[in-house]
Amino acid sequence: MVSAVSQDVGSKEVWSKTLGGPHGDGLWSLQQTRDCGYILTGYTSTQGLSSDLWLVKVDTQGDHIWDRAYGGSGEDVGYFVKETQDGGYVVTGSTGSYGMGKERLWILKTDIDGIKQWDCVLGGFVSSLGDGGWSVDETDDGGYIVTGYTRSFGTGKKDLWLVKTDAEGNLLWDKTFGGLEDDVGMSAVHTADGGYVVAGRTASFGAGGDDIWLLKVNDDGQEVWNTTFGGEKDEAAFQVVELKDGFALVGRSESGYESKRIVLIKVDQEGKKLWERNYTGSSGSSLQPTADGGFLIAGREDSEDLGRDALLIKTDSSGWEQWSQEMAAEGDGIATSAIQGRERDYIVAGICSPSRPSAEDAWLAKFIVSDEGTGRNMSDIEKIFKDRLR
Repeated sequence: MVSAVSQDVGSKEVWSKTLGGPHGDGLWSLQQTRDCGYILTGYTSTQGLSSDLWLVKVDTQGDHIWDRAYGGSGEDVGYFVKETQDGGYVVTGSTGSYGMGKERLWILKTDIDGIKQWDCVLGGFVSSLGDGGWSVDETDDGGYIVTGYTRSFGTGKKDLWLVKTDAEGNLLWDKTFGGLEDDVGMSAVHTADGGYVVAGRTASFGAGGDDIWLLKVNDDGQEVWNTTFGGEKDEAAFQVVELKDGFALVGRSESGYESKRIVLIKVDQEGKKLWERNYTGSSGSSLQPTADGGFLIAGREDSEDLGRDALLIKTDSSGWEQWSQEMAAEGDGIATSAIQGRERDYIVAGICSPSRPSAEDAWLAKFIVSDEGTGRNMSDIEKIFKDRLR
């Protein structure tokens, strides 16, 4: 079981649950549903062999309503889930069970009870060299936009892949972006102007190593602008959200400091950086705007002595840290997705291994913060960063 350890903030754990069976299970994506429950996706290894894509529905208390496993004899996983306008769910990930080759991008659409309505498998025509989906969003025409990576098409090793389908999963168009090295799309959002913004990482462009990559394309997938952020070492963005005056993206950075750090960047509508904030932690995996105009970041903190701990960070509207919440476990734990609930509570999903290092557990928890405050409780690394700007 993962337990919350308060840092600079009073908190109360409402409930914490592990989901799954005796073998490896994990959660990669979480969303609150219209009935105030939660939909989750990830992977489950029910037989202890290969994993299946896993879709799980729980109620407001985190209690099991239903779960569905989809897949075959290969490795199958869901990386992102979204509730659709018709009350169902759309999931993207990768499959090693269907088609020829290593893995293919997989889009799966279900009804409100998780019963499959259709699925779409995309990759190399004869065999896939390695293709997958990391993020999906519903579009105004009832279709879907998916981003991920492909080694079957494009110009380099991995190319950022952007896929548009109609409401039934039929391919309308797909575009690749990248150079001679690895380039990956981690998050795609349908924007208010009808286009799309994609965040991820690029080793083909930028200052060195992997850099954060942000692209804006129109409704046909034609590039409008792109920009990179980073230094001589590795950076990556894992989620982007649209704001009224631009976009915010979260990820990790290794440049300019002795250790990895979580990074939050806000840009305007043309991709020009407005500000950058840095926080103690190894990586930020999800980002959500909060009711007060701030941001909620989920991620992890790595330690050579203590392993990995799940981490939540709450900021104000300018990205200044208000509080951080570490969830310590007997074994490793990471927070892969977190949201602020409708009652301004906080729900976090992830992966932990409290008692069986060789087999992870899927983990879901809910807690409330008694005194969030309005001051800046900046981490040591953020103080250093702010001092450098003076």
